[in-house]
Amino acid sequence: MPAPAAMDGSFRVMALGDSLTRGTGDPEGKGYVGYLFDHLKEKLGQEVSVENVGLNGQTAPQLAASLGQGPLQAQIKAANVITVSIGGNDLFKGGQTLSDLDPVKIKAIEDPYMRELDGILQQLRAQNATARIFLVGLYNPFIDLKDTVATTKIVRDWNYKAAEVAAKYSQVVLVPTADLFQLKVQDYLARDLFHPNAAGYRLIGERIASLITW
Repeated sequence: MPAPAAMDGSFRVMALGDSLTRGTGDPEGKGYVGYLFDHLKEKLGQEVSVENVGLNGQTAPQLAASLGQGPLQAQIKAANVITVSIGGNDLFKGGQTLSDLDPVKIKAIEDPYMRELDGILQQLRAQNATARIFLVGLYNPFIDLKDTVATTKIVRDWNYKAAEVAAKYSQVVLVPTADLFQLKVQDYLARDLFHPNAAGYRLIGERIASLITW
């Protein structure tokens, strides 16, 4: 069952996470959250409100720490849907990870992240028992560069393990995005060749919106 409507009757979306949530790379500044909002307004037939607290560069430990803040807790409690985009900065570290793809070193990044993700989802579920939570999976922005096989495997394994963590909690779903970018990644990346452009964000927003049906 969906979370109950907020007191004012609006359908509330809480967007947490990093620059992907913030919309970095989209010239219009909408990001996937903006396109999700557009789709929900059209399909739900009721007032939709969005709280976007995405921060450029945010990592999982930083997001986990922020969830203890009183005003943020109140917004989370009132949400019907919570979206979370976190992990890109933890894994890629601004591209530094590409210099050494040793599986042992990747695991040393991956294991603590999964523990942090577990803690984040545990906090969100404790603060809001019924909201649907959509964890935005990672895509591989480096798929056209060298070591494509290695980087794609790293992202695929990362997403699989994140989905396993998400599956521990009710009404929590990992939303895959890697396939959206895999075949034509350059068509969907911003000039920095890391963040999505408007077209890439639109694809992500549409995919999340397609899952919000009741």
